[in-house]
Amino acid sequence: MRKFVYSLVFGSGLLLASSTLHAQSQDEIKQAQQALKDKGFDPGPVDGVDGPQTHAALRDYQKKQNLTPDGRLGPQTLDTLGVKHGSAGTNMKAAGTNIRHSYTNGGKDIGEGGKQLGSNVKHGEVVAGAKDFGKDVGEGAAKIGVGTGHAAKNAAKGVKNAVVPNKGRDTTK
Repeated sequence: MRKFVYSLVFGSGLLLASSTLHAQSQDEIKQAQQALKDKGFDPGPVDGVDGPQTHAALRDYQKKQNLTPDGRLGPQTLDTLGVKHGSAGTNMKAAGTNIRHSYTNGGKDIGEGGKQLGSNVKHGEVVAGAKDFGKDVGEGAAKIGVGTGHAAKNAAKGVKNAVVPNKGRDTTK
């Protein structure tokens, strides 16, 4: 019984410590809310409370940036908002996420155009099918282009952070 109690207390302590380590400060949340507001996303009041409006604004922002739309203030999101500069690894990971999401979404649009083309041709509507296919290919390629642009920016930040480490620190000691 004693081992069980000790294990329970130890496990609770670990859980509390891990949730505390991952929590954002109220100031960091305020900065993120202001950055979201400045970029045209409505997080509600800039009050430092990580509530439902902030989560919804974050998801919308993350979708637009081709990041994982989880509504959380993770390192990639904080970096793209300009609240906290990420490490080289974080920036490179963000670039990979940008590519993955944009190619997935763009590819779905292109695939949908192919399905529509097949259906239209089957029903003798070749011209309409070609128009629909061209439209979906254009939309898909645009999503891929936007995501690639975001990825290039994040990769450039990653390279910069890798080449210029310890900004502001005295490294002569």
